[in-house]
Amino acid sequence: MRFYVIPLIGVILFYLDSLLTRLSPIHLFGETFIIVPRLTFLYLLIIAVYKNPKVAIILAIVTGIFTDIYFGGIYGVYTFGYAIFVIMMDKLFKVFYRDILMMVILLISSVVLLEIWVMVFYGFLGITSLNIGQIILFRFIPTVIFNLICLIIIFPFILKLLERNTN
Repeated sequence: MRFYVIPLIGVILFYLDSLLTRLSPIHLFGETFIIVPRLTFLYLLIIAVYKNPKVAIILAIVTGIFTDIYFGGIYGVYTFGYAIFVIMMDKLFKVFYRDILMMVILLISSVVLLEIWVMVFYGFLGITSLNIGQIILFRFIPTVIFNLICLIIIFPFILKLLERNTN
């Protein structure tokens, strides 16, 4: 049963990402804010730290391919991004103790870095404009706040499920 639980949670979170993407863009105060849920990405990073980094890399490649196909216009952006960040998270947590606060900080920092990765990649290809002020105010900040709220809500449940399926 343990073999199916980790990918199943990933599939559920990918589906939840897809549903939550429908919330964006949000129009407030005459401005348009873009929220990008990254629950699948956060889950992959949690797997890399609390379970097995090899499993996380495999899941990162598979979910990255699905994300590229479903959301992305250019294939490989999310596949390589997910895999790179899973490897980085694994390496970082060999240095740091598995403190919850440090984990949350690194997870949210990874979301920001993934957003930068995607924006720079699409910017170089001319798909999106790179107005740093607008990107920070109208995309990064709402995305970080939204993912932090989701992380606070979902993180304890994921840890319990992972602990339960350790055997």
